[in-house]
Amino acid sequence: MNDDFLFSEDEPDIAEEEIAEPYHVLIVDDDEEIHTITKMALGEFKLDGRPLEFHSVYSGEDAIEFLQDHSDIAMMLLDVVMETDHAGLDVARWVRETRKNRLVRIVLRTGQPGQAPEEDVIARYDIDDYKEKTELTYRKLVTLMYSCLRAYRDLKSIERNKRGLEKVINASAEVFSARSMQGLCQGILEQLVALITLSDDAMYCRMDSLTASSNTNEPFEIIGGTGEYQDAAGQPVKTEIDWEIVRPMQQNSQNVDFRIVEGNYYGLYKTSSSRQYLLFIRGVRDLSELDQNLLGLFVNNSSIAIDNLQATENERQAQRELLYSVGEAIEKHSIDEISHHVKRSAEMAGQLVIFSGATHEQAEALKQAASVYDIGKVSVQMELAQRADALSIHDYEEIMQKVIQGHDYLNQTDSNVAKLAAVIAQDIHERWNGSGFPNQKSGTDIDFNARIMSITSHFDALRTQRNYRDAEESEDAADYLLQHSGKFFDPELVGLMLDNLDAMEKIRHRYLDKH
Repeated sequence: MNDDFLFSEDEPDIAEEEIAEPYHVLIVDDDEEIHTITKMALGEFKLDGRPLEFHSVYSGEDAIEFLQDHSDIAMMLLDVVMETDHAGLDVARWVRETRKNRLVRIVLRTGQPGQAPEEDVIARYDIDDYKEKTELTYRKLVTLMYSCLRAYRDLKSIERNKRGLEKVINASAEVFSARSMQGLCQGILEQLVALITLSDDAMYCRMDSLTASSNTNEPFEIIGGTGEYQDAAGQPVKTEIDWEIVRPMQQNSQNVDFRIVEGNYYGLYKTSSSRQYLLFIRGVRDLSELDQNLLGLFVNNSSIAIDNLQATENERQAQRELLYSVGEAIEKHSIDEISHHVKRSAEMAGQLVIFSGATHEQAEALKQAASVYDIGKVSVQMELAQRADALSIHDYEEIMQKVIQGHDYLNQTDSNVAKLAAVIAQDIHERWNGSGFPNQKSGTDIDFNARIMSITSHFDALRTQRNYRDAEESEDAADYLLQHSGKFFDPELVGLMLDNLDAMEKIRHRYLDKH
């Protein structure tokens, strides 16, 4: 049998113009002739259509230096005896133990078998084969290359799949830690495009199947985007999507379905809450079966996370509205009209604390606490509270004392929101310069949330119409904060408030009073 035909079934037809990535083989031997013979014998060798690329070094020391800069070596033909009688063994130990490289296939070759007995070397060193140079005929050398490179190929595939799985797990952990819908959707897309796409263009869309028909694309709304779609959140889906591809997926009984058409990924995920999530990614790379399964698992779990987060946000919103109603009921002791002063002050405080670097969770807690911290007003006589334009010192102290009593009431519960509200109630009337009430605290000794609430509450109160005075313009209310910056209010927070006055005014317009 001609050796040229050995293992020919493993060599697929490759077009001559295609250039496949070669397997890198390192020859480590102090005999130049060994390098020449090996390269000549294996010059035409291919596995899976991939040729060999040889690299030559002539000592163990040079091999270590070379391997420090090259991590893509598939196989190493390593002489045992070079500058020392055990130079090759030292290299093998360094690769496995110091470099922690378990992928490269190591074949020891020796011309002096008595120097390092085969049984002892195989037992002590993590190598793949041990050959005497005289026994390595062409046929045995080719057989050796096939067995070692196949093992390397399969180990690389396992390692690549392992890294892919780790990426998905890490991405899931990062994504699912998000506490806002926008943050969650953005996190999902950023992780996905990093995993599978050749571009940054991706969008995540949602449709409520209970209120929409699958015969139209109108109900789909973009809830997150990257690249070209980064600023498209909240908009209906109008472009890019081929609905002839999506509609059959909607009618499919499977909860998870996807198509890759002309390099674009369409994934449809249906949750138990009767919502449909459409993922569109433009320009995906070729996906293996494992990639496709992991992608489907990741995005399906992401859609469940979005549903759960939506339910949580709905619950938070309902809780917030209830607390705002309580707060407004408290506030009605001091004004005649139906006012959203409490809601506006709380929403502005939540926005201001985010501008200061706080998390959305911290902002949410502050907004809830801001709704009830003033509970002490309930015990203030209505007629006394309504005389806020002409109070005597005695009247003022009586009101303040009742308001401060709200701290003691709120502090009796184990709720984190109530405890935060209690701290705000205790410090809300303190002033930056120490002239406040009841403990004459100053500067940063005053609770941070109380300092924020003091600013947003004063600003909104000045901007709100009262039965005893007209509402001030935004510029005048801002001037009041600026004039009292460093006296009543934290100057840094005042600056932050004034820098973001447009955002605060948008909140005010969202919750206008009814007269």
